[in-house]
Amino acid sequence: MHNRGRVHPETEQRVLQVIKDLDYRTNIFAKNLKLGKTFNFGVLMPRPEQDSRYWTLPLRGITRAQQELVSHNVKVKFFFFDRFREKSVLSAGKKLAVEKLDGLLAAPVLPESFRQVWQELPEKLPLVFFDSYVPEIKPLSFIGQDAFQSGLLVSSLMKRTVRKTKGKIAVVKVLPGDYHITERIRGFLRGCSAWPGFKTEEVEIEGKWPKTVTGDYLETFYRQNRDLAGIFVTNAMTHKVAEWWKANSGKGKIILIGYDPIPRNVSLLKQGVIDFLISQQSEKQGYEGIYTLFRKVVLGLPARARIMMQIDIITGENIDYYQS
Repeated sequence: MHNRGRVHPETEQRVLQVIKDLDYRTNIFAKNLKLGKTFNFGVLMPRPEQDSRYWTLPLRGITRAQQELVSHNVKVKFFFFDRFREKSVLSAGKKLAVEKLDGLLAAPVLPESFRQVWQELPEKLPLVFFDSYVPEIKPLSFIGQDAFQSGLLVSSLMKRTVRKTKGKIAVVKVLPGDYHITERIRGFLRGCSAWPGFKTEEVEIEGKWPKTVTGDYLETFYRQNRDLAGIFVTNAMTHKVAEWWKANSGKGKIILIGYDPIPRNVSLLKQGVIDFLISQQSEKQGYEGIYTLFRKVVLGLPARARIMMQIDIITGENIDYYQS
């Protein structure tokens, strides 16, 4: 089996046939454990408190996987960056480039900077994307949601629940955006393309704007669009829009749909200010990311090229029973 020593050809063929018949595979994990090898996985992701603390969700999953794999000699090192600064990604990339990593889990939400980081990393370093992706880079695996289909689902929800017969639907894009945000919008617009009486308009707001600036900007938009019937917020900052609308309750009722069960969104969902939240199983994404690297690097098993998360619709009535 190891091509050591002298073996009669007939004996070799008989052994190889048995190996084939039994589908025998070397226990790579047991071999590595015997050698005392430690596996170091890096995680490149935004600071947990950013995007309204959205990143605490996948972080929780990553940490849980890390704790479960301690006995398997797996260690995880985090390289956090500022979601709103391209240079911060490059700085984090320089730090991880000098580490001897056996695999990398990354959320490439600033794709231009990640392209530069990737060029400086070892060519054969196993890479897993979660949350978002960079189209021209082919990772070992992508873990996330079908963003286009997610946007299409939101358009269906909007059309089924909006209370007016005509009006404006605002699509709020929080900057800086990335590919999965763009796909959500594309899916939503496709679903609304043949909706008589309604028009969609994209509204861009900066993710780092304070609450007052965001509110003033949205208020200006509303003055110009009094026929507003619904709002689709394309990421976890749905609460910023909801808080602005709640503070102006005299405007009447609209349908507000956004993403992710972070605490501030959940509170407004229960109050009925937010009508629906779409979950992308963010905690599970982080958890599966570490396990994908573990299965490939430690166990030597093939990795699934795409691990797609289910598209969950959360309401005020089912949020207390929703499992992350």
